[in-house]
Amino acid sequence: MSQKIRTDAKYYLSALVYLVLILGASEEVMAELNLPERKAIAVFTTKPPAIDGMVDEVWLKAPANKGFVQRVPEQGSPATTDTRFYILFDKKNIYFLFFMLDPETSTIPARLVDRDHRFYPDDSINFYLDTYNDNRKAFYFSTNPKGVQQDGLISENGDNIDMSWDCIYKVGSRVNGHGWVAEFSIPYNSIRFKDDLKYQVWGFNAWRIRKNSRENSYWSLVDQNYREFRLDKGGVLIGMKDIRAGNNLDLLPYVTSRVVGTGANQNEWDYNKGLDLKYGLTSDLALDFTLNPDFGQVEIDEEQINLDKRYEIQLEEKRPFFLENKNLFQTPFYQLFYSRRVGLESNIKAGAKVTGKIGPYSVGLMGASTGDWENFGLGDPNTGATDELFSVVRVQRDVMRSSNVGFMAVDREANLGGRDFQYNRAGGMDWSLYSGQNYFIGQMVYSTNSLGNKAGAAGYGSMGRYGRLFYVDLHAIYYEPDFDINNTGFFQKLSGKGKKQFGLYTEIHPFINSRFIRQWGASIAPLYIQDSDETQPGFGVKSSLWVTAPDESRFEVGFSRYREVETNFLTSQDELRYWGSDFYAEVETDEGKPISLGVRWNYDSQYYFQTHSVGNNEGFEGTVTFKPLSNAFIELGHKRRWFMDKERRFMPLKLTGQPDVRIWTMRARYLLTKNVFSRVFLQYTNGAEEPFWTTNELTGDWVLLYDVWDRISANLLIGWRFKPGSTIYLAYTEERDKRIQNSFDLNNRILFLKFSYWWSL
Repeated sequence: MSQKIRTDAKYYLSALVYLVLILGASEEVMAELNLPERKAIAVFTTKPPAIDGMVDEVWLKAPANKGFVQRVPEQGSPATTDTRFYILFDKKNIYFLFFMLDPETSTIPARLVDRDHRFYPDDSINFYLDTYNDNRKAFYFSTNPKGVQQDGLISENGDNIDMSWDCIYKVGSRVNGHGWVAEFSIPYNSIRFKDDLKYQVWGFNAWRIRKNSRENSYWSLVDQNYREFRLDKGGVLIGMKDIRAGNNLDLLPYVTSRVVGTGANQNEWDYNKGLDLKYGLTSDLALDFTLNPDFGQVEIDEEQINLDKRYEIQLEEKRPFFLENKNLFQTPFYQLFYSRRVGLESNIKAGAKVTGKIGPYSVGLMGASTGDWENFGLGDPNTGATDELFSVVRVQRDVMRSSNVGFMAVDREANLGGRDFQYNRAGGMDWSLYSGQNYFIGQMVYSTNSLGNKAGAAGYGSMGRYGRLFYVDLHAIYYEPDFDINNTGFFQKLSGKGKKQFGLYTEIHPFINSRFIRQWGASIAPLYIQDSDETQPGFGVKSSLWVTAPDESRFEVGFSRYREVETNFLTSQDELRYWGSDFYAEVETDEGKPISLGVRWNYDSQYYFQTHSVGNNEGFEGTVTFKPLSNAFIELGHKRRWFMDKERRFMPLKLTGQPDVRIWTMRARYLLTKNVFSRVFLQYTNGAEEPFWTTNELTGDWVLLYDVWDRISANLLIGWRFKPGSTIYLAYTEERDKRIQNSFDLNNRILFLKFSYWWSL
């Protein structure tokens, strides 16, 4: 760092720039600013800095911002090693220079990891840009001393963090003799803001995580009474004027080539092409469009153990089109839109969505079409693929300082114009109201479905308070028997079954900051449940206790005791009432060590709907992670679950599925540079299964049985981001199973090459 930057001249320059801004702004502008105490000033430059982790002289134009304060371990105390940052802007980009002072430069932890991978135990610098300064949504950016990019969207005043959002921007980091440096260059056309304003005022905050001192320090302190990403506790960024995002057009065409095989000499070559497009309709609204999308580079889903086969398992969305701005389409409790429904029956042909802000309204419109191109989605009964049209409308209205009320409607139309026309529709309103540490969140929903002409309503409400020492939440849930959103959204509910539920969650979590304990906590949660087809309610209480060490190692135990009522799955009349108990214990060690462990054991009561009886399930989960190099890691995982009756005998396989489920996984990553990477994922399970109905030969009654087999699958991906937004992927996926024979026969094999190139016009 140049000696000039550390002179007092920078403070006089800062004061002068700020005075010019104040005098130059109109009275109307200044009346609307309502600036908080912490202010960072951006200075115009005609010469952009090089984003390489080196400090150019151009940074001398910008005033320094410093004075970081600890959140943990000693809240309110100055950071043990300060952080300074400088901000420049020009007509196209905004630039940030962060200088993290550190006397222990030789021990600064930093790894070369995938983009958006969790940095801990690395040091990191983090900041957000609340470009509308409304405490509702912000763009989040972060990096570590290796210059790895991490970005996301913050919404609901910091309660919702969406790390799937990817921005086109540049980062450069470097360790030097005084600490480490990080530089950012963020194009205006990668973010959204009101560009019809002469003067910009953006919400802003920055915080640093330093592993050697186990310390989190903030430029504008977010104290422990609030969650770490709280937006209304930050400062502001001022100084920018006469900047425009522009109606930019981003094009990302791709071509793919693949060979698909299902057995010996059954390989088929396939070539494909498609296009992703992003266009700035206005400075506040963006259009995303995808044509013939291909997600062959996406990692295969991880095997999971389904504890109650009456309910579907929710899978993580990994496809880029649906990840973009997905937090806008999320609702507080009932998930009206579950994007994994799109493309479940047939291939996606095209999709489009418009997201952004119009005054105090956040809006999101989405449509996606699946099926065959030959019939253009009109439901020709001569084609095998199901033709579907998914539509989503989302509107949120800003209210008060950092709250909102919203409306959402979703629609699925299947086989339009065909003989098997179906529809599934749902809509409702929701609200998220915040006042200091208090909140009130709720949702009301109504659904209707063509199958059986069923319709039903549902509601949810939650109110509580989160503080430094305690957390309390009171909630209520209600839904009618014919409420069903599982063709467009996701909600674990049995057909024809309604519910009323009331619960109170209370927790204490004081920070101790002693030599051996950083924080401990305890919770207790009584619960009351009444199902619509049951004559008596269920009730119980859950409790837990945990301890966190200064190195973030963690130990937790939990116990539940409850009275449950279950109705026979086949008769819907016979009730089984029982007292159940659940217990678990888990340990996690410091992720910063070369070897880290995570272990969990549980012993729970288990209701088996197939036999209408009660037993137990016992489970073990363990992971061990090796970090032999700073740019590589290997993670081995094992899950095992035993399903038993009251006498601890295994449940029958044909009736209930695999009673001794085992899953082995192996993940490995290796990065040659931050833009050239590879990953491997292997998994094995003996619990792959499929239910089917048959009749009892003696009674003629319907019986639900299970086929169970072993399955092994693997996924290898090699990627190169040869320029921002442009990539080459080479992927190989293979799946084998013992479903037909007593040997691992090939079920699926794909060798995949994808090339995509980003143009910004």
